[in-house]
Amino acid sequence: MTVYTIFGIVAAAAFVLALIRFFVNRPPNILITFLQDFIGCFFIFSGFVKAVDPLGTSYKMHEYFEAFAGEGLRPLWEYMATWSSFMAVTMIALELFVGFVLLIGWKPRLTVGIIWLLTLFFTFLTGYTFLSGYGISKAFILISGAIMLVFAAVTFPKKQSQRLTLVFFSLGILVLVFLMSKFSGLFFTADFTESKMKVTDCGCFGDFIKLKPWETFYKDVILDVMILILVLNVKFVRPVFGDVTRTVMAYLAGIFSLLFCLDNVYLDEPVIDFRPYKIGNDINDLRKEKKPAKVEMVFVYRSNKTLLPKEFTYDEVMKGKMDYAEYDSMIERKDKILDPGIPAKITNLRIENDEGGDITDTILHNPDYSFMVVSYNLNRTHEDAFKQLNEIAANADKVGVKYFAVTLNDGHVDEFRHKNQTAYPFYSADETPLKTIIRSNPGLVLLKNGVVINKWHYRHLPSVDELNKTYFKK
Repeated sequence: MTVYTIFGIVAAAAFVLALIRFFVNRPPNILITFLQDFIGCFFIFSGFVKAVDPLGTSYKMHEYFEAFAGEGLRPLWEYMATWSSFMAVTMIALELFVGFVLLIGWKPRLTVGIIWLLTLFFTFLTGYTFLSGYGISKAFILISGAIMLVFAAVTFPKKQSQRLTLVFFSLGILVLVFLMSKFSGLFFTADFTESKMKVTDCGCFGDFIKLKPWETFYKDVILDVMILILVLNVKFVRPVFGDVTRTVMAYLAGIFSLLFCLDNVYLDEPVIDFRPYKIGNDINDLRKEKKPAKVEMVFVYRSNKTLLPKEFTYDEVMKGKMDYAEYDSMIERKDKILDPGIPAKITNLRIENDEGGDITDTILHNPDYSFMVVSYNLNRTHEDAFKQLNEIAANADKVGVKYFAVTLNDGHVDEFRHKNQTAYPFYSADETPLKTIIRSNPGLVLLKNGVVINKWHYRHLPSVDELNKTYFKK
């Protein structure tokens, strides 16, 4: 599925809803009605695919805070990172809520205003992600943030003339900044390079679909235009049902959105798993490259006449198909991707033993059952869960099933093992894949020949009898 498919599905749903509204109560402006339904459906969809796994959004926010810390004010962003889970749940629940209440037309001006502010916030994040590939300056980040604030102010004035003034003022500044960026090196310091982007995936749709940063940015720009039209024509947004019914539905939607997010964070694994480590997936297969990428070596030379850079292929350089007299200064050598191919879905999983040896293949090619306790960070883990994990480990030893733990080796593993009396081996891996394998710290994974047979949150660990009856029948 692509972002175009998502837009198409949402547009089809919005068209049907707008058609129903048209025949039921004849709205005064069918275009605004369509946009009301489109934006409402889009926010519900976008919020839902993240609400099933809020921790994924929390981890993504960590990435953003780390990137922002590199721009300055590190203590602030490190402090913000400690609140990433709270912020993720709040943001996702709000996204679900405003999408639904826009559909039913509850408090249109307030609802459209919140949606406008949220979308501008998302646009700033995705713009930063994409444009950082051009080596954007801090001045550009500050000016862009200021422009976003002026755009945000559009929703506050009650008079249409004041709103339009703010819109034209913001657009004028935006055009000016674009021209300055185009004809000077003040804001963009280099040609676009994908590897320079600070965050490679915005997480706009969680793990449901991964978009390239530029796809996400352009998607947000399109949404900005749609929502701005709604902001300027909010008087045409029409409600459904009566005032009391709408209010009750709005409160119920808010409560449900929040509880749904909290359940998928603190009480259990995501109700729908979009990750590559979901139950039934073959990790070994997902670690394989399906189609190799085609890459061409390119040399960039600067002209001593125009001072402009120009790319030459390896063959052109080696076979003398370039003017060495003019292009006498090489700037860089880079790889140009001709075909991205189909890369492996799992690329960062490496499990090491105490000596630093890679034992990933040994673990994943075990033809028998094996238990893997996953704790991405022992300092943040729920230690009480290890009492039951130790009981499962003792039973696994009796039935001859391999049992081990994988965690980040921060130098305190032996201390933790002694304190919690874990008799099974502990291996090490990076935090990122461990956070992806299971959204529980700790969590338990049952493997067989690299296939994920089952996974358990620490709050719902299976009993020994349950495991013996289901998997280890004699």
